Amino acid sequence: MGMSPTGGGGKKARPNPVINITPLVDVVLVVLIIFMIVTTMMTRTFALNLPKEEKDATPNDNDTKPVVLTVDKAGVIRANQTVLTKAEVKERVIRMLAAKNQKTVFFDAHDQVSYATAVEVIDLVRGGGVKSIAMLTEPVVK
Repeated sequence: MGMSPTGGGGKKARPNPVINITPLVDVVLVVLIIFMIVTTMMTRTFALNLPKEEKDATPNDNDTKPVVLTVDKAGVIRANQTVLTKAEVKERVIRMLAAKNQKTVFFDAHDQVSYATAVEVIDLVRGGGVKSIAMLTEPVVK
């Protein structure tokens, strides 16, 4: 704050307060510029890669069905209603996924199947290289 004496007259000169707002305007403009730069850096963006629509290709009914691995009450393992032995599970499930160009196996077990049997089948599928196994919540096996 600056003081300037008022001149004139016979009275004693008193200083008159004057506010210099130039530094205040400089600081406000610098802060405004900083906020403008920081807010543009804070916006989060992500890339979204959508598949291109193929108009000529007609989906085959077998290609759209997911691979469902089921274990019934007797312990019989099925992949899309095809009965498999424990030795065949790794190879067949991987081939079925590759043929359908899918990455997820859906798994369902009967309520009376032991936990050890269900985990053993899941381990066989994982051992075959399947990374994504989805547990079905709606009962498929009766």
